Amino acid sequence: MDKKTAQELIEKSFNNAFSEEQFIVFAKNLLNDLEDKGNRYSGNLIWDDYKEHINTYKRIGKYIDPDGEALDVLIVEVKSVTKLERARTALRNFVIKHLSKFEKDYALVAFYSKEDDGADWRFSFIKLEYRSELDEEKGKVKTKKEFTPAKRYSFLVGKYEKAHTAKNQLLPLLQNISNNPTIEELEAAFSIEKVTDEFFNQYKDLYIKLYEHFENDQKVKSAIDQAGIDNARFTKKLLGQIVFLYFLQKKGWLGVAQNKRWGTGKKQFVQELFDQAQKEKVNFFKDKLQYLFYEALAKERDNVNSYYMRFDCRIPFLNGGLFEADYNWQEANITIPENLFRNEEKNKAGDIGTGILDVFDRYNFTIKEDEPLDKEVAVDPEMLGKVFENMLDITERKSKGAFYTPREIVHYMCQESLIHYLDNALNSGTSSYQELGSDQTKLFGGSTNKKGNLKIELEHTDNIRVPKKDIEIFIREGHFALENDERVATKGETKTYQYQLAESIRKNADLIDQKLSCIKICDPAIGSGAFPVGLLHELVNAMLVLKPHLSYNYLTEKLKGFGFAQRESISDSRYIYRLKRHIIQESIYGVDIDSSAIDIARLRLWLSLVVDEDDLDPIETLPNLDYKIVAGNSLIGLPDGAMKDLKVEAELEKLKEIFYDITDEKEKKALRHQINTKIRELLDSAEQFAGYKIDFDFKLFFSEVWYKKKSKDDNKPERDGFDVVIGNPPYVQLQDKEKISSELLRLYELQKFETFIKSGDIYSLFYEKGLKLSRQKLGVLSFITSNRFCFTNYGESTRNFLSKHNIKAIINLNKIEVFKEANVGTIVTIVENRPKTGQKLRAGEFNSYNINVSFIEQIFNQTGYIDSSFYDSSQWGFYESGILNLRKKIIDKGTPLSKVNELTINRGITTGLNKVFLMPIEEAHSIFKQPKSYEILKPVFKGAEIKRWKCKEAKNYIFHTYTGVEMNNYPEILKYLSIYKDDLENVYEAKNGQKKWYELRKCSYYDSFEQRKIIWTRLSNINSFAISENGEYSIDSTSFATGSNLEYYCSILNSRIVYFYFKLGGVIWGKDGIKWFGDYFDRIPVLLPTDETKHIFNIKYSYLKTLADKQAFETHFNFFQEIADSVVFELYFPEEIKSAGKEILKHLGDLKPITDDMSEEKKLAIIQSEFERLYDPNHPVRFAIETLDNVEEVRIIKEALK
Repeated sequence: MDKKTAQELIEKSFNNAFSEEQFIVFAKNLLNDLEDKGNRYSGNLIWDDYKEHINTYKRIGKYIDPDGEALDVLIVEVKSVTKLERARTALRNFVIKHLSKFEKDYALVAFYSKEDDGADWRFSFIKLEYRSELDEEKGKVKTKKEFTPAKRYSFLVGKYEKAHTAKNQLLPLLQNISNNPTIEELEAAFSIEKVTDEFFNQYKDLYIKLYEHFENDQKVKSAIDQAGIDNARFTKKLLGQIVFLYFLQKKGWLGVAQNKRWGTGKKQFVQELFDQAQKEKVNFFKDKLQYLFYEALAKERDNVNSYYMRFDCRIPFLNGGLFEADYNWQEANITIPENLFRNEEKNKAGDIGTGILDVFDRYNFTIKEDEPLDKEVAVDPEMLGKVFENMLDITERKSKGAFYTPREIVHYMCQESLIHYLDNALNSGTSSYQELGSDQTKLFGGSTNKKGNLKIELEHTDNIRVPKKDIEIFIREGHFALENDERVATKGETKTYQYQLAESIRKNADLIDQKLSCIKICDPAIGSGAFPVGLLHELVNAMLVLKPHLSYNYLTEKLKGFGFAQRESISDSRYIYRLKRHIIQESIYGVDIDSSAIDIARLRLWLSLVVDEDDLDPIETLPNLDYKIVAGNSLIGLPDGAMKDLKVEAELEKLKEIFYDITDEKEKKALRHQINTKIRELLDSAEQFAGYKIDFDFKLFFSEVWYKKKSKDDNKPERDGFDVVIGNPPYVQLQDKEKISSELLRLYELQKFETFIKSGDIYSLFYEKGLKLSRQKLGVLSFITSNRFCFTNYGESTRNFLSKHNIKAIINLNKIEVFKEANVGTIVTIVENRPKTGQKLRAGEFNSYNINVSFIEQIFNQTGYIDSSFYDSSQWGFYESGILNLRKKIIDKGTPLSKVNELTINRGITTGLNKVFLMPIEEAHSIFKQPKSYEILKPVFKGAEIKRWKCKEAKNYIFHTYTGVEMNNYPEILKYLSIYKDDLENVYEAKNGQKKWYELRKCSYYDSFEQRKIIWTRLSNINSFAISENGEYSIDSTSFATGSNLEYYCSILNSRIVYFYFKLGGVIWGKDGIKWFGDYFDRIPVLLPTDETKHIFNIKYSYLKTLADKQAFETHFNFFQEIADSVVFELYFPEEIKSAGKEILKHLGDLKPITDDMSEEKKLAIIQSEFERLYDPNHPVRFAIETLDNVEEVRIIKEALK
């Protein structure tokens, strides 16, 4: 199908009300070979569970893709438009039941309602999920079909929707008539990520255009300068306000006729307002938008129905602050050119119009928050969070080290935080774990890890009110039980329908709900608010799951607290709105150093309220979040010894509580001034004591989180911090002078962080601050950060600090790209603010990430429980206990390499300017003719020239212009270096008078380069050590060791055991490889040589060096390398090797030596003779090598290195 015809088909199908005939035409063109079915089901043929949701459905066809995967195409008529939006879980489950009946895994479904004549409908792709379990008979992992956790992806289509996204993503499939689409290609067409990336790029372009316009507009600059706000914040807020309007008009809240209900407003109100401005020849921003923002939406009106005369319609008063003017808009006379809103320009994709309204009009906006199992391929509040977070980095194009955390990881971290919080809050005892037997695991579904071993642990604990396993299932999967349990609560249990929620949860529902209702959560680097919003959703979901099980009296009191007089008349949306509002007021706190982030985080929370405010008249106002989400530096606050004015703090708590709900503009302004004045007075007083500027302090701004009883009659419980501290703190090195000034660094040092080290990262300080902000014994910290602290020297203080606390989980995500914007390995760390208990913790490393499998399941499959004793101040590894025990065994046997007296380790030469000080040998021979010159021209190795067992021939000379060299003795070289004198004079040491311009940097061990030495590349994916025989120098990409018994130590360093040690803790520098230097390298555990081992390793090394570059002898080389490895295994595990009958050393005593004075032919002849002798299948050496894996230690190491 040609592109134009395909576009017309999409527009005809998706830009109109639903038509069964047209949909069938579209489906047949999309799938090419669709087998007609035409089965229609209605009335009693609809399953009882779904009769309240569905009128009829039709199976129009079956499709088999090129890979043999089967898919059904369905049309489902739902009872009402509300069901399309509100009954997403029920509709998804209905299709799941259909798929299970017809034994399919996938479906394409059109959902519509006759209530609005199909004006708005959904085109969905639904897929069943799979879960791994252990096949007990075969001992292998197999997939188990699970019908409940299916995923649904939907396009919003219809008369009032845009087909831009559907057109872009489905067009390639319609155009390809030669090949039938695969299921994988169909699923990719429903990708939300493509929409997010496209929308973000266009949103960013809008921001840059608007920002640059304002930079050159003197009226704007003057107005915002007077208001004390910067252009970047002003621009971002304006775009955020317009986006918010699109969500409001999607709900039908704008342009409502005077006597009509909310929800009946104009879906194109903003666009019509623009057209009206054009007709009236007035400026859209100055004469329309500003009045909509700062009068209609921001000011309370006396009339009952919120009628706004200027626009002759109802406009809701929202309050909250988003539409509060932070500049004098009525006098500023700011105009924005119309072409920044609408124009006829073409973008890169060929779309007409690059203005704000042009771009926003192309996308579908959905008021539904994204859910892990139900995603609408449209701009939703969650997607906006990602866009806004990425926008934080655009200002002046300087990075603040902030990156958006993918929703799956946010989802996991939020759920885990709640699980640990509830476990601490409900159960007072300490836990221990044991692995369950296979029979017992059937009770829990049998999760497996990547080895296929069962990884469910049985919990033994005192004073358990609700077992942790029940809490985990409640938080992670409770929403699956909600529909069932609501039915049972209403109609009673039957053989078919029984409660699915665990009895311990149902029995303690009141208590659990109470604990969730009073939780205090903080994100100290809130960004766009992804984590607080994520926790808001988890809390709402959990409390909705509990609602059918709450006692009558408890629920009655709760509803009274929400302002409901009669419980029977409460709608779900009204309850959810009040529940969310309560959580935001009582539970959520956030701080960010970036004021734009605060604007965005507040907007995200307001949006989360708006999406659930249906059928309310009047529309409830949004809360004021000024003292909940606050701009400030989380790391700088009052010193611990600062005096506190408890009386003023108590006054502030009362005033902030009033401020949260206040709506009158003048009263709000006065109260804000009163609160800010009191806070500033306390800060000014503290500054005199501290000696530095303070703009924010947690215990002052959020004093209610550290609540102390005011009197004996005070029934409010005391607190000593947050229950959950969660977030993604910035990734900025403290020594990065562009991002952290010397003054700021001084202030951080004054805070006396245990984790502070000048070469460290700022997120280390956040770990410490976060734990100190959390409650003693009860608080949980959950962060995703760079994983560099796990391996580096500067991370030792962070590891030491965290290891003193009770770590619950460390999930290393080093091998998957979490942040596309940052080339950095990441780690999720969950820690309790209590001393280490000795419990096992969940740990592991992600080797791969499958976007089509739930993140939590992949966590279970790729991690296990590990003894916490492995995590202390030394480098952290992420392996099974058996592997970590083996590493400890190796470390205990050896001597740290840096303490071996026979060896001295140094680094290669740092020239400061390699392009000048290094010259190819052939070029040097053509330039320098005087023999004298070659006294200071030395052959030099680069890292790439060093291979395992043997160095390549040096290709370059280095000008060895050592300190004090008399250059007049080397006129040729002086003349050549003079060409680059300007560059050389700019080298740091020359510039600061520490050396002459032509000299190399000072070095005390130049003479060592002339000696025989072990040499290696400092960054390499494998251990590649060789011996430099001829006194070659080397540059700073290498290190070297001089001393005795070099063949022996070189063989140890090239062994699998050393590689195993490094894989478990060496620092990986991205694509450059493992860091073969530093503290971890210095601690390589080596065994000191004996006369016997020296002799054997000398011969073996000479064999390997001779064979290293001879392809014809590859089998010989590999065999003798296996011998070398096997001998090292025997040195480290002598008893285990002997017990297994795999000894090798005793069979190598008669190994024939070769010497340097022999000819190459003679050397190879001896090696050939020894190879034939030892390679004989009956020789004990070959037998031992081929069966060495039978020794457990050897097997573990080889498995770990695969």
